[in-house]
Amino acid sequence: MKPTTFLPFFAASGALAATHTVMVGGAKPPTDPTGKPTPMLSYQPENIQAAVGDTVEFHFMQVNHTVTQSTFEDPCKAMSGGFDSGFMPNPDGAAGVTWSMTINDTKPVWAYCKQKNGTHCGKGMVFSVNAVESGDKSFANYKQLAIQKNGTDFTTAGIAATPAPAVKSTVTLAAGAAEATVAQGNGQCADGSACTCSCLCGANSFPAQAAVNNFGGFAGMLPAGK
Repeated sequence: MKPTTFLPFFAASGALAATHTVMVGGAKPPTDPTGKPTPMLSYQPENIQAAVGDTVEFHFMQVNHTVTQSTFEDPCKAMSGGFDSGFMPNPDGAAGVTWSMTINDTKPVWAYCKQKNGTHCGKGMVFSVNAVESGDKSFANYKQLAIQKNGTDFTTAGIAATPAPAVKSTVTLAAGAAEATVAQGNGQCADGSACTCSCLCGANSFPAQAAVNNFGGFAGMLPAGK
């Protein structure tokens, strides 16, 4: 009787390792021919079941997303020591922008997109591996927690600050003065508080040679350096 060898079994087991494809982001075509595509803030599929040795291959589409590991308790915060694909820009949705990870155990893995433009995680852009379908730590609860804790944080990059409103003022000028005089005025600031101002009036022409080879001061009365 020949001894039984288990080598073919292990070889076959290794060959069973699967590759899971996940689409990241993308855009939905407009329903109106004149409209614009709608950004897709999601991973498809959102939750997968993977075995040890399996590979998860992320295909990044429009526009610029990440796959960043988090914890269940803090869905939109990077986990210390966790994996992070970094930003993978693909504005045109071209094929070939990918990032892969290998599954080392069957514990649940939680991940999200850390893009702050529109706060993608707060809009439900989260992902998991081996999350349970029901119970306290289900994928549905993880996604809901991400929206609940971060859904109101819409920090948008590139938006300029609102300019301050113009200050209203009413100035009474001194009339008929042959020489330059200072006229006092009063007005109102943007917050409603009173303000005062001074105006140099009555000078209707510059002195001779003013601003010639000079700078600063009144019409450039400071001599320029040589």
